[in-house]
Amino acid sequence: MLQSLSYDGRQHMYVMHGSRVVVESVMAAVSLSGSLTLAVVSPKNKAPQSCANAFSWDFYSAGLRRSFRLRRDRQGGSPVDPRTPDAAQTDFLIYEEVTRYQTRRGERSRLIVLIGSLGARINELKQKVIAEDPRHYGLAVPHTTRPRKSHEREGVEYHFISKTAFELDVQNNKFIEFGEYKDNLYGTSLESIRSVLDRNKVCLVDVHAEALKSLRTAEFKPYVVFMRPRVPSSHCRRLGSTSSLSALVTEEDLEEMRQSAEQMDHLHGHWVDYVLVKEEPAGALQELQSVLERVASEPHWVPVSWVRS
Repeated sequence: MLQSLSYDGRQHMYVMHGSRVVVESVMAAVSLSGSLTLAVVSPKNKAPQSCANAFSWDFYSAGLRRSFRLRRDRQGGSPVDPRTPDAAQTDFLIYEEVTRYQTRRGERSRLIVLIGSLGARINELKQKVIAEDPRHYGLAVPHTTRPRKSHEREGVEYHFISKTAFELDVQNNKFIEFGEYKDNLYGTSLESIRSVLDRNKVCLVDVHAEALKSLRTAEFKPYVVFMRPRVPSSHCRRLGSTSSLSALVTEEDLEEMRQSAEQMDHLHGHWVDYVLVKEEPAGALQELQSVLERVASEPHWVPVSWVRS
């Protein structure tokens, strides 16, 4: 669907691709004075009132895609630890130049990054994708300081290292994220991701959204999928919903899920390439597999800095 946008007396064509906008001529939209007026064309459409269409993909924007795209930068100096973001630094939106990119023969696959709001159950879906095609998809093996169990193998379930070695790797920024559980440290390293990609596999990682700051590089060219559960409205629940989710949780739980999804979209939506609204596992698995096939076979928008030599 083609539409036109009038700006300063000139016409600029933009194309609606689902819920994203691609602007064919954008230079006039970003004025020399730094105005970001073009941001108003982002199609954050309201969902319809009918329960049947609520939370469909068409009503969620995966971020503004155009010749120049909004991205969030930090005011301040040094990089921030993804585990403990510096609250004193403020994010602000600027435009970044983007271009179409498709992985060529002989190149490493793009990293697939899964982020999700409360209730999305990303790990379960990720494991199913890998289990159905283990030759094509791979998992970044995490590191841990806990003792190895008798049935576990080094480099399969975990990389087992000492606490001293783990802490040294943290200091050297080798982990994209890490944490502690029952006095043991766990983390996902950059080298684990590279190991999967170097074996000509597609690497899937599910991380906290803050880890995107470390992964959005020309090396990984990540394709980001935001997963959120389909949360029925109170009106739909009263009428009776077919979603198994609504039968297992309270209205307070559902509200918490809604707020979690809205917050993640507000803070990180400009980095997201695709939004998957998960209603039931089988359908979500099929949709994710379809998305992964398109990432490999079709061109997508990426920052120009990722493809310039």
